[in-house]
Amino acid sequence: MKKILLLIICCFGAIWASGQSKVTFSPATFTSEDEVTITLDVTGSPLEGANDVYIWAFSNDGVGGGKDASTNGQWGASSPNAKMTKTATNIFTFKFTGTVLFGQSPAELINFGFLGKSVDGSKQTPDYKPFKFDPLVFTASQFRLFPAKLDNTDMATVYFHQNLATDINLQRMTNIKVNLSFYNEANNVVGSKQGIAAVKESTILFSYSFIPDRVITVPAGTKLAKFTYQFSGTVKDAAGLDVSTSGPVIEVVYTVFN
Repeated sequence: MKKILLLIICCFGAIWASGQSKVTFSPATFTSEDEVTITLDVTGSPLEGANDVYIWAFSNDGVGGGKDASTNGQWGASSPNAKMTKTATNIFTFKFTGTVLFGQSPAELINFGFLGKSVDGSKQTPDYKPFKFDPLVFTASQFRLFPAKLDNTDMATVYFHQNLATDINLQRMTNIKVNLSFYNEANNVVGSKQGIAAVKESTILFSYSFIPDRVITVPAGTKLAKFTYQFSGTVKDAAGLDVSTSGPVIEVVYTVFN
């Protein structure tokens, strides 16, 4: 009897391990605001050998407040937007960003699950679930970037929390502006813009949001590898005259999402 129970447990363990090994993510960990690539191996499932596989995804499995993915369509007629990309025999990929796919805010998204299916739903893989989104953790500091990870086509927002400044000139700084410089993979500056007026979010918080190719003209064929930002402004000297001052130059390396 013990041998039979042990065999059953081992079989279930093998099935579980096999099922989990069929799904990988790039990057391996991610928040609901990151672009993620799912890679699904349908070997051994009813979809083995298929040329077309469609994803059917859902959020917040088992915790409530979930939604079907905006790409799902109908079970009997998947949306073309749900079609996965075939990269090899039985291997399919799908790119998504959680907040976009499910139409929910980061605070609403806890986890998600999915399965692969034929367009008409007559064949499908098991459910793969739940996969947790990493929380978006806010850490107060005098300078901050949002989102924490981004590629060279994303919108970025840089922040200056003046109340957290440790330098007396930064604490007193007015006429606050932002300086931006963008670099290629050879670490050469390909464009910059200086003295951009910062947005005054409150009496203690200043920001600026941008997409690189809206700030500079990116040369054809050039891939941006990083950017730097710096907040600057003026302070009054002993005579009451405006004197230029600035914070540190902060470097941000773009993340490559595979």
